[in-house]
Amino acid sequence: MLVDDDEDDQMIFTKVINEINSNINCKCFGNALSTLQTLRTNIYDKPDCIYLDLNLPLMHSFEFQKIIKTSEELNNIPVIIYSTSSREADKVKAMELGAINFISKTTTFADLKNKVTNLLPTVCCSGN
Repeated sequence: MLVDDDEDDQMIFTKVINEINSNINCKCFGNALSTLQTLRTNIYDKPDCIYLDLNLPLMHSFEFQKIIKTSEELNNIPVIIYSTSSREADKVKAMELGAINFISKTTTFADLKNKVTNLLPTVCCSGN
């Protein structure tokens, strides 16, 4: 699952996922509030992992992290921050709130593909 309000970033991320493994179904959401509503109503169809942009409309990603990490049904979903931010304070806060990794959005398709490929086996059910 990708939560990012930038449609171009959603498109690029989805293309990367499809190149890595066309069997992975990447659902994209434009804000954390609709994502949270979907997660709460579909508790039996949870994503293997969530890539989460920091600056989102309607609900900031830190608030989203707080909510899912205190939810018994959702707290075991790995969250990876995927952001343009390179601020150390953002990285520290995200990790304190339970993110398992923080990757910066890159300018190249190949770099993003490499980063996501390296994370899939450890957090997203071996890329299946």
